Amino acid sequence: MSYRLAADIGGTFTDVVCVNDATGEYTTTKVLTTPHKLTDGIMAGFDELIGDKWDQVESIVHGTTSGLNAVIERKGANCAVVTTFGFGDVLEIGRGNRPDMYNNRYRRPKPLVARKSIYEIKERTDADGRVSVPVDTEEIRRLAKSLTGKYDSIAVCFINSYLNSENEERAAAVLREELDKSVMVITSAETAREWREYERTSTTVLNAYVSPITKAHLIALKQELISRGFKGNLFIMQSNGGVMKDELAVNKAVQILMSGPVGGAIGGTVCGRDNIIGVDMGGTSFDVSLIINGQCELQVESNVEGFPALVPTVNIFSVGAGGGSIGWEEGGGMRVGPQSAGAKPGPACYGQGGTQPTITDANLVLGRIDPEHFLDGRMTLDFEAAKKAVGDFGAKFGLDVSTAAEGICAIANHKMADAIREITVRRGIDPRDFTMLAFGGAGPMHAALIAEELGMKEVIIPAVPGGFSAWGMLQADIRHDAVRTRMANMDELEASEIDAIFDVLYAELKDTLVREGASVDSAAFHRTMDMRYAGQEFTINLPVDNACKNGVFDKEYAKTEFHKLHDRLYGHSAVGDPVELVNVRMSVVCRSRRSKTAPVSKACGDIRALSEFPGVFGFKTYTVRVYSRSDIGYGAVINGPAVIVELTATTVVPPEWSLRMDENGSMVMVKN
Repeated sequence: MSYRLAADIGGTFTDVVCVNDATGEYTTTKVLTTPHKLTDGIMAGFDELIGDKWDQVESIVHGTTSGLNAVIERKGANCAVVTTFGFGDVLEIGRGNRPDMYNNRYRRPKPLVARKSIYEIKERTDADGRVSVPVDTEEIRRLAKSLTGKYDSIAVCFINSYLNSENEERAAAVLREELDKSVMVITSAETAREWREYERTSTTVLNAYVSPITKAHLIALKQELISRGFKGNLFIMQSNGGVMKDELAVNKAVQILMSGPVGGAIGGTVCGRDNIIGVDMGGTSFDVSLIINGQCELQVESNVEGFPALVPTVNIFSVGAGGGSIGWEEGGGMRVGPQSAGAKPGPACYGQGGTQPTITDANLVLGRIDPEHFLDGRMTLDFEAAKKAVGDFGAKFGLDVSTAAEGICAIANHKMADAIREITVRRGIDPRDFTMLAFGGAGPMHAALIAEELGMKEVIIPAVPGGFSAWGMLQADIRHDAVRTRMANMDELEASEIDAIFDVLYAELKDTLVREGASVDSAAFHRTMDMRYAGQEFTINLPVDNACKNGVFDKEYAKTEFHKLHDRLYGHSAVGDPVELVNVRMSVVCRSRRSKTAPVSKACGDIRALSEFPGVFGFKTYTVRVYSRSDIGYGAVINGPAVIVELTATTVVPPEWSLRMDENGSMVMVKN
């Protein structure tokens, strides 16, 4: 008998899932996140589920938002940048574009590294990749002496190093030799070997900013696991939807910044619907993902708190709206989030010292949470504390406690609906053509009301929704990505040169798999290229696995497919215009074992309500019945208003909605 574990650390709760591979059954738990020492929360959840069977644990997958939170809260490592002479202001200059054009309050984020911590040295690699000014090792040694004892990490980012990393590698080698071994030295060539100086520097700085924190956490976690007898593999969830060994993740923390939300998106690919809008609402954030034709959307770069990151990432849009999001006043108006009460002190109803009104407090006041059965009865909520927090907040606007609570929830729901519109409507996608998959501890509580605002007809609540992101991590494959920039007109480029670049990427990825201990023979390698029309700024990522005839790359095939893809995305193409190649990419995927949810064995029968109490929807008071999810058999139908309780989440069935349990243990809600 063997087990696999997964853990997803959120801002408020840590979700843990254990799968028994022999039976297909799984168990889950939810524990409070321990921000002061993240391993404490994880191990508490692991110990609860696995007990003394650590020698039977085959593997663990771990996802976390700790790195992302460090960026958000500006609590990352003390980092320095070493760059080419004359290029020390690249982070300050950035780009002149405004991501929110009509927001007159927009302010560019302050760089993660202060200008005084950016050091310039005399070296130069030309635009053709030729080293014209070699690195002076003595200059680097002198610099290292001045850096000693000041920083946790060093980001080395030289101009044009994406073409030739010789100078970067030499400088990094000297820094590693001269500085304390605890100081992490990270190069841009190791992090993001692509053109665009600012974006490459930003990505490397992000990596250096969070890597020491990630390294310390993973080392501490590994030690705790080994002390319990764990001998399996520890994998870390990546932003690209794949996993990698912990040893590799230590120096690639920028690749795991979105690892928590991505787990749920991966889980959505095996939930039985082709077109899904996944919504993950935890304690701090609301994350939206799209699954189209059974596949997650993947973008070749992302944006982390206003900073570009050149790493492949599942397309996830996030807003600060979670169960712990705080209601506050601004200019006489009511606001909700992005500030969060977190795990401690948490919402007022948690009884841990919180006094500010949160979304959880508002739901409790409105009768959408059963205070006696929260977390399956493991945690009793303080109704009076929630009522006072919301009531005091409402008094600022002359509102009674119920109206104030409705206001908090309505603002939050509208904010979350707008997040879905951002990733769908603004791109010409109709959300009404999709099914909503709601997970996270608070997602099922708001899903139906959000779907109603968007005109969506169906909502799926998967088994163990609060631990769904953790469960989704168990479905992830081992994946790695590699890239090289080669800017040229496709007509002027020899096919053999493209093949040669792919050969380099293949060798690089093969070496990574070998170092990871994965099977190269069973791996699938996928080729793509970033292309554009001459004169365009932005590129389109084109799959080119089929652009090979008789062992030689077919340029005409690639150009034709580019025209078709451009027309499909933008409604027009320019056949006959010059097409440029910008980046050559390759990914490798090693398929993992899939974990199927156990079918519901309980037949539909009479369902007894655990309790009932008054609840408010749309300023009307209803009788809300409370049911335990474990009592609901296959085929059972529950009409709203109702509340379904379980360990990891609370599901709210509003008036005029009904809920049915399907054969796979998912609850399906539809508007009557």
